[in-house]
Amino acid sequence: MTDRDIEMRLKKAVENTAPDGLARLLSDVENRKGDRKMTNAKRKPRWTGLVAACLALVLIAGFGGFYYSANYAVATTVSLDVNPSIELKVNRSEKVLSCTGLNAEGQDILSSMNGGADLEGAKLGVAVNAIVGAIVRAGYLDSLSSAILISVEDKDAARGERLQAQLVAEVDGVLQNAANAAGVLSQYMTFDAGLNQQAQQNNISAGKAAYINQVIALNSSLKFDELAELSVEELRDLIRIGAPAMPIGRAQAAYAASEYAGVLALDSVIPDVDPELDDPVPHYEVELTWGSRINHYEYTVDAFTGQVLSGRKDAVNASADEPAPGVTADEAFNSAAERFHANHPELSGYNIFDIYTEYDRDGHYDVSFWCGGYEFEYEVDARTGEVLREETHYRQNASGGTAPTAAGSAGTAPVEITVDDAKAAALNHAGLTASQVTWEKTEKDVENGKTVYEVDFRTADTEYDYKIGAADGAVISVEKEAVQVPAAQGEPGNSTAAVQDIGLEAAKAIALERAGVSSDAVWRKTQREYDDGRLEYELEFYTSAADVMYEVTVLAADGSILKYETEIIPAAPGTSGQTQLPAQPGPQSADIGAEAAKSAALARAGVSASDAAWLKCEHDYDDGRHCYDLEFECGATVYECEVSAADGSVLGFSSEPCDNLAHHHDTAAHTEDHHSGGSTQTTDIGAEAAVSAALAHAGLSQNQVTGLKCERDYDDGRLEYEVEFKSNGYEYEYKLDASTGSVLEHERDFDD
Repeated sequence: MTDRDIEMRLKKAVENTAPDGLARLLSDVENRKGDRKMTNAKRKPRWTGLVAACLALVLIAGFGGFYYSANYAVATTVSLDVNPSIELKVNRSEKVLSCTGLNAEGQDILSSMNGGADLEGAKLGVAVNAIVGAIVRAGYLDSLSSAILISVEDKDAARGERLQAQLVAEVDGVLQNAANAAGVLSQYMTFDAGLNQQAQQNNISAGKAAYINQVIALNSSLKFDELAELSVEELRDLIRIGAPAMPIGRAQAAYAASEYAGVLALDSVIPDVDPELDDPVPHYEVELTWGSRINHYEYTVDAFTGQVLSGRKDAVNASADEPAPGVTADEAFNSAAERFHANHPELSGYNIFDIYTEYDRDGHYDVSFWCGGYEFEYEVDARTGEVLREETHYRQNASGGTAPTAAGSAGTAPVEITVDDAKAAALNHAGLTASQVTWEKTEKDVENGKTVYEVDFRTADTEYDYKIGAADGAVISVEKEAVQVPAAQGEPGNSTAAVQDIGLEAAKAIALERAGVSSDAVWRKTQREYDDGRLEYELEFYTSAADVMYEVTVLAADGSILKYETEIIPAAPGTSGQTQLPAQPGPQSADIGAEAAKSAALARAGVSASDAAWLKCEHDYDDGRHCYDLEFECGATVYECEVSAADGSVLGFSSEPCDNLAHHHDTAAHTEDHHSGGSTQTTDIGAEAAVSAALAHAGLSQNQVTGLKCERDYDDGRLEYEVEFKSNGYEYEYKLDASTGSVLEHERDFDD
């Protein structure tokens, strides 16, 4: 082999490992060799030049190998899994070499990024930010319980763990900016040939394959390929509950709900499935929408058996009989958007996203969307398009960051703001002064482990309900609702007439006088509000001896008492005037029975059985005693009575004028003429038959159940019975048609 042959072979080897730039360097070396001048010096051996050339080529090849390793060799593999699975190959400089969608969902996410090619050469953090943003926009992380898994595969543990922490922070930032509460899971791993083979066979990432093997470690009977079809959220929940069995999956849950609703034959059905596998009863929540969102029904499907636990059966037939709304879903959204732009000009530079519009069967649309990190919810009249209610949830402060948290120094309690500070914070946010509002409620409470102030006030045309953080004065949430001013008495239809108001102090004095209680009463509630277009004061108080609780509702216009109720507070054994703490339910004592309880209530009201229409008869346990909660109406009056199950004594009694009969009876076809004595009521099977129908559907007899409750009510103009009972560790709830006894809805859940 000649020197030239050796040189060419080395050159070819370097070209195979180096980029084109190095090939040009080698070409320059060749050119310089041809420029040598002839001298009379003694000629050196040819092998000396060859060795020098070889050494030069080795040095160049070494530089080329380093350059290639730093810029083109894969140092780290990062995968992102929700249900979309996406894999990124990264070099030592943390730049993306390739980005691949491993399954159909992942490929869809990358379709707007030229299949991932647009991310090649980008810094890893930039690429991950873009991918997670696309996943959020596609709706894969809409549920509060949803989750994303970040997996970092690297032979260098220090680098891999550092990248893992960086990526978790990056993804958290994306989710916070989108006001998304999805969980972020992460793991560091080294290369495993077996995992990579499993991943390739199932079109998922090696990271998801490792996570699936955690599930199989809990239950070896589960199959890898079936688990690979589940989302990260489902896998996480399976690990939490010990992986007792294989869940049916989202697709089968949607099919079960659609079959139950009778909509399998419809092409326009849009299912939305949310897994809740870590609940006491593992299940899927399925929402079915069709007909331009006019029809919307919710179902609960058992996660392991596929049985429909709750929801409207044959909803397709029920929806066909109901009148269509007067405005479309798009028109309802436009009404909400107009109100939003009018009330929030400060957010005009932000995009609106995650728009959701749903038709509710009570005659309105629920419209929600996000803007500037805040969620806005509107209720829009389905007939007129008028905005009935607006609610705003603040997930971060106006500057875009999370609200600061006040904390005390080490060993001291955190400093909390005062009531006046909370009121000032609410007024400042509303852009109002104290002289412009009427205060309705200021109350300190604890929600989700956090102390808050509930601050309610109103102006002439708007009611405001605020929740203010007690630690820092931050606005947690606010609700604004237009006040529907009622017509003045004797002037129906005059909505502009001034509303008479006796004032809170006068209302309290009237309540105390009615109860025969002096001014040393302890007040539990003083609230001014509109109910059925009528301005009222709802008052609750008890005597200083703490032996009787009073609830009184006073009409603000003239001080007349609309409702008066008393409840005896039982004294602890061996004490006098001391409130007894409720005892835990123990073995039940003697029970007079429902019929005897009804007789006691009728006697207290002075109403005969033939004149009473029963609305509710429930056996309950309240304040350490067994009792019956009874509700019935006679003429234009509704009576509520609590009767001791042990001896039939009346523990509490109230009566309320029913001057708006439509509140109980929505249409003439479903009402009873209490004024004339004539009856136009449709067939009513009665409470006994309703209970029997519910028990028959559950396959139980009355002696097998406890806690039996039956309540008669009107819903959307239809007379119904709501039946509840417990048996064998389960809680059952039924809704039945009072005319036919057919089961409209049913639900079975674990008895917590």
